[in-house]
Amino acid sequence: MRHWKAVLTGLMLSVAGVLGCKQQCFLHECDYDHYRGVGLTAALEGDPSVSTILPKAAHVPPPMTVRDTDRPIRYLSLYEAIALALEYGNVGNPSVVSGAGFANDNLVSFTGRGVAGSDSIRVLALDPAIVGADIEAALAKFDTRWTTSMTWRRQDIPVASLIDQFTNADYATFQTGLLKPLPTGGVAGITWITEYTFVTDPPVNVALPGGGMINFLTVNPQYRPRLQFQFEQPLLQNFGAEINQLRATHPGSLLTPFQTASRTEGILITRLRFDQARAEFERNVNILLLNVETAYWNLYGAYWTLFAREQALRQAFEAWRINMTRAELGQVTVEDLAQARQQYEQFRGLRLAALGDVLERERQLRGLLGMPLEDGFRLVPCDTPTLAPFRPDWYSALDEAMALRPELIMARQELKARQLELINQRNLLRPDLRFVSTYDINGLGTALDGPNGALASFARNDFNSWRLGLNLDIPLGYREAHAGVRAARLNLARSFELLKDQEDKAQRQLGLYYRRLIEFHDQIEIQRAQREAAALQMQKRFETFVAGKGTLDLLLESQRVWADALRAEYDAIVQYNNALAGFQFAKGTIQHYDNVFIAEGPLPHCAQVRAVEHARQRTKALVLSLRPEPTVHSACDGPGTEGPCLPKLPAEVPAPLPAVMENQPPLPEHLPPPRPAPR
Repeated sequence: MRHWKAVLTGLMLSVAGVLGCKQQCFLHECDYDHYRGVGLTAALEGDPSVSTILPKAAHVPPPMTVRDTDRPIRYLSLYEAIALALEYGNVGNPSVVSGAGFANDNLVSFTGRGVAGSDSIRVLALDPAIVGADIEAALAKFDTRWTTSMTWRRQDIPVASLIDQFTNADYATFQTGLLKPLPTGGVAGITWITEYTFVTDPPVNVALPGGGMINFLTVNPQYRPRLQFQFEQPLLQNFGAEINQLRATHPGSLLTPFQTASRTEGILITRLRFDQARAEFERNVNILLLNVETAYWNLYGAYWTLFAREQALRQAFEAWRINMTRAELGQVTVEDLAQARQQYEQFRGLRLAALGDVLERERQLRGLLGMPLEDGFRLVPCDTPTLAPFRPDWYSALDEAMALRPELIMARQELKARQLELINQRNLLRPDLRFVSTYDINGLGTALDGPNGALASFARNDFNSWRLGLNLDIPLGYREAHAGVRAARLNLARSFELLKDQEDKAQRQLGLYYRRLIEFHDQIEIQRAQREAAALQMQKRFETFVAGKGTLDLLLESQRVWADALRAEYDAIVQYNNALAGFQFAKGTIQHYDNVFIAEGPLPHCAQVRAVEHARQRTKALVLSLRPEPTVHSACDGPGTEGPCLPKLPAEVPAPLPAVMENQPPLPEHLPPPRPAPR
């Protein structure tokens, strides 16, 4: 009866050991197939030719230049830009304090163990999944181990004594068992062993020198089935489930040694690393959203700078045309005509520089969105920036920043990891005292089966053996353990100082954007009033100049002032909208601000439809709704009349770019013969 109780206990232990570990899957096969369908090639895992130059990279047309800008317009909304960036975009320059929004064009570099340095969102999105696989690897040290072996051995050696006659034999051993490393640091196992021995010509009676006889009673052939239960448990060092979740490896077994994969961190710290990897991905997404918004509004502002320069160019051309007519009649001097032309040429240069800035801003936005360098279109923002005043509560914003910034979350998790590492190092200061025990059920027979066989003897449970013991291992001095504790304490102190430093920098960055919100909004009002006053001044100066009462210097100066005021007004609008995005970034709420959510688990079926397609349809509808707006271009007076060609800008809201780009009048032609090109 006791035999079957022991067998039942062993079977229950075996089933629990095999079924107790459940594998987790962080990327289902259907999700991987979908991911491969939108970005990866089907033969990526086995085709060596995928490392060659891709066909699309070998046929990229040359980009636009200031001499070649004749492209159809593609209007782009901010919502569509964010959708494109989240699909194939690049994070860009992580130095977001200045709000530059530059795309990172640096290529990867070799680190000694691979290449790194990519800021592609599709590359960074795989990092949390790669780190998440370490969780399964860390849990693998508790997996049940099944070992099975079958060995045969023939021993035939020269006889040196009477006892050596028993060494000439055939041996066979079959062994199979389950070994379960326990979360408490112990090991439980069950092993089935069957040994076979066949002695060649075994003697029965052996005469001794000097008289006498030895009777050898042997079982030949011999079968010995054995079922062994084992259990061992550390009692001081490495005792308990808590410390074994911090250890990189399992304490192992003294009775049945086994090896686990060598790791640097335990399961709890590995989970913290996964949380840090997820927070790092959120940080990159936040940087991506901020840079996309900054680059989007920078392109919007670049188009308005170009518009201001073109308006000034038309006005300078009008003054030049009037002076040329008067010069033909001998009413103006050569100096005045040259001064008018100098201003005209100056505005031509400023307009060319503004056009180059538009192309550069578009290149930066294309890099952040992952769009090709040249696709035959010009990107033009169609969203209208906001002018509504935003007065956030400083203390609520500060609380949100301290709780939601991914950088602070990573720093707090690092501090927690250092605390756990200190606990792990202190565990090594304890003596390694272990309790070991075994219990065997044995059988014996000349045959394996049958009524008198070895299995029948095993079933009767006639032979039992057991062992209990303690094993102690103490390194005298604990030099290595004390060194580890000291290093862990220093790392903990460093992590604490790092967290305080990061919190201070987060407060400073939040204060920067909080100040910019008020500053740039007030700048909009000031610059608008300045532009309206400059427009009135230029109009009156022009009327006076046409009447022959004013001077050319005052007219040309009023043209420069008006063009700079128009540029400064929309530059303040751009800076204010960038400050809005920067403030949300500093709070850690920019994802909610841009309606972006990061979720874990299998990809929902509803989300497998590309959001870019929905955003593109929305952009088309937005452009159609903006086109009926009154055009900002006012037709210049017809032939025979003279007057400044000023745009009709809205009084309370910024003008949308579709209204600027539609029905745009041509630029004035260069009337005088051009000078020969310099050699």
